[in-house]
Amino acid sequence: MFNRRHLDAVLISELERHRRDGSLFSIILIDVDRFKAINDNHGHQVGDRVLVEMAERILETTRDADTVGRWGGEEFLIICPDAPPHAAVLFAERLRRTVSEQPFQAAGAMTASLGVASVQPGDTIHGMISRADQALYRGKNNGRDRVEYAEEGLVTPP
Repeated sequence: MFNRRHLDAVLISELERHRRDGSLFSIILIDVDRFKAINDNHGHQVGDRVLVEMAERILETTRDADTVGRWGGEEFLIICPDAPPHAAVLFAERLRRTVSEQPFQAAGAMTASLGVASVQPGDTIHGMISRADQALYRGKNNGRDRVEYAEEGLVTPP
């Protein structure tokens, strides 16, 4: 599992590749649902074990070509090269089921919300992350344990 610095470098590389040859890639932003309650009710050591187990489940599900890392807090990011939108959404749904179908050893039943965004012509890293984040929070607002695809339209940095 990579850190944020490595994820940033891979995002830059994939965006440059897209600009050079039009190759597609998608990102999946994953947030552990109700994670604050785990830390509050069971302590940070249990929370840390949940994050480790979440990372293991994500790594078991990804392709060798994918780059997986901790984005921050209880969020993870997967960079999926050569993945068009429909393939990324299907993969995210498979990952969502992998998380929710088996209890976590440290905390029992857990779920995750996932936001998916695919590169668009003229895109920026900030735009992709913003769209994935908006999709993720739409999933949380619609009941959690969901995959949401980012709406079309570029988000430009302020």
